[in-house]
Amino acid sequence: MDLRDLTCRVQGCGGPRSGVCINNLRFEECPDVVPAERGDNSTAVALEKPTQAVATVSTGGARSLDARACDALLRERGGFVIGLVAGPEVGKTTMIGTIYELIHRGRMLSFRFAGSETLRGYEERCHRARIASNGIRPVTLHTPTADQLSFTHLRLLTGEGIKDVVFSDRSGEHFENVLAKPNEIAEFAELGRANAVLLLVDLAKMRTLPHHPTSQVRRLFMAMEQNGLLKGKPVVLVGTKADLLKTKADTTEAHANLARLTAELNRRANGGANVTSALIASRARKGTCVIGEGLEVLLGDLLRQPEALGFTLGTAEPASLTQVDLLMRNFRSKVS
Repeated sequence: MDLRDLTCRVQGCGGPRSGVCINNLRFEECPDVVPAERGDNSTAVALEKPTQAVATVSTGGARSLDARACDALLRERGGFVIGLVAGPEVGKTTMIGTIYELIHRGRMLSFRFAGSETLRGYEERCHRARIASNGIRPVTLHTPTADQLSFTHLRLLTGEGIKDVVFSDRSGEHFENVLAKPNEIAEFAELGRANAVLLLVDLAKMRTLPHHPTSQVRRLFMAMEQNGLLKGKPVVLVGTKADLLKTKADTTEAHANLARLTAELNRRANGGANVTSALIASRARKGTCVIGEGLEVLLGDLLRQPEALGFTLGTAEPASLTQVDLLMRNFRSKVS
């Protein structure tokens, strides 16, 4: 069949007509490539087929997993859940996409790609940052405010065997909105279930306008700590966008600022959480081609933590299950 007789039903992918597959597959293999209908003007029109933004079952073609699908995956395989806490445009989605891109392309020596239940979602996140997108500069799609809690999944081959890693994905506006009502963060199911929490701060903003990002980090940390979401968990204060620091002096200053804020958060936790810090650059610094600075070390440190936190929950469940109930069901079933 002529490629002109085919089209793609994924929004944003030109399919065979553009010569680029957003799923990084050959056109004859891609499940989203379908025959095109031709109207009276002989213009190809995609056959409309509704697609699901959030999977309700574990499937490799999903863009993301909702709480029920994530619970099913964790019950089936176990896994390490990383809770991400970040305001708008701090770099959360870029970090997740860069981790996938580097591992998928064999650029992290400590990890090998062994699959993903949200492969389509990763490919869509990464597409506009690739040369194949024909963009002027790399761009990462922002997580829409209207989106509910979802998760992305990676299966990794490590020196200790296969590990399933799940990243929470929630719009930064959700965390910004909760600052006015700190106790509402207790309803953020992913933080209660997480094996580790990453609290992200924009290093560029922290250097030029330090009060706002520093205050936001403090308030989010205190809200989580006071609602019992961090007890016994490793918490990493992650400084993002280090690629925007122009000189070595700027980088040294950023390390010092992170260290001071980390020490302050440990004092506020009063032993309830162990806070460390990390500096990352998902994009390459100007004049270099090093992508993902600090990400391999960060991921390696996280995965050395134990997977289970030893929850002791009751067995009763309410008639109407919330996101928290769905995520905790795995642990409730283990209580004898």
